Amino acid sequence: MSGYSKGYKPFPMRIQVQPGSEAEYLHYQRCRRYCGAEPARTALAPGAAPSPQDDLIFRGGKTIAQAGFQNIYLGRPADFSAGDVDRIDAAITAAIQDRRLTNVIQQYLDTQPLSWDVVPSVQLDETRPFELNEPDVQSKIIDLFDQGLIHGADHDRTIFNLVLPPGTVLRLDDSSSLRGLGGYHGSVHFFRGGLPRTLYYSANVYSERRFTGTNGIVAFDAPWKNVVGTLYHEMVEFQTDPDVGDAIRTNDLDLIGWNSDFGQEIGDQPISANLLSDVFREIETEKKVTVPVQFMYSNAVHGAEGPIDAPH
Repeated sequence: MSGYSKGYKPFPMRIQVQPGSEAEYLHYQRCRRYCGAEPARTALAPGAAPSPQDDLIFRGGKTIAQAGFQNIYLGRPADFSAGDVDRIDAAITAAIQDRRLTNVIQQYLDTQPLSWDVVPSVQLDETRPFELNEPDVQSKIIDLFDQGLIHGADHDRTIFNLVLPPGTVLRLDDSSSLRGLGGYHGSVHFFRGGLPRTLYYSANVYSERRFTGTNGIVAFDAPWKNVVGTLYHEMVEFQTDPDVGDAIRTNDLDLIGWNSDFGQEIGDQPISANLLSDVFREIETEKKVTVPVQFMYSNAVHGAEGPIDAPH
């Protein structure tokens, strides 16, 4: 029987968390309260066995084969290290459009070719926020829309990626980037001109180790690479499960696209079941560009999978 029967409803996951962190503990504590179970910590990795019990299942919700994205950098340009914005934009564009990485994702949207449109990024010039919770994130997205600062079309298939400046803390409910939260994605609904509007967003920590402690998930040797790894995680989850935020808010699991019987999205099990160094890797794209990414879960191999030459 499916884990989505009336008697058993796993709590959907839409956040990127570091294994062993307080943020991960809080999510799975909520999952246990909701459904009485939590994911097994086994997966395909060097020296480990496949874990088909973690395979993703299509729930009937929205998926997005032809997607678009726009990066929005909060704070001021001077808040970021020199060259970071250009490096992040170039790397995530190369990664999300790479055919060998896309081949892994194609199995979940096999009736349509996958593609990503790139909208020029926006760099704001305002005081760096000390912290952001989800209401703040949603308010910022709506404000950017009202100011005409974000892409004005194709909102049903575009994700707006808020990139937090160094030092800004991200929160979601009881979770914090100071305790292992790396990012999350969702959507916000509002009315303008008498018409309903929906905007999809992600919030992404500038993950780094600071003298005051670690903020976010540090998996690479430079903070901008950590940002790219988080962006890739959130963007692929947007493509395969864009309405998860609404599913959680309304308790309507028919809105879920792809997730596992433990509620995990395509990017979650690889992190929870492996060493970060096994799934956060720098790979060479077909265009001979080296980019930092996080490997996604593949039903074909029952675990995290890197680039492949042809779709399954």
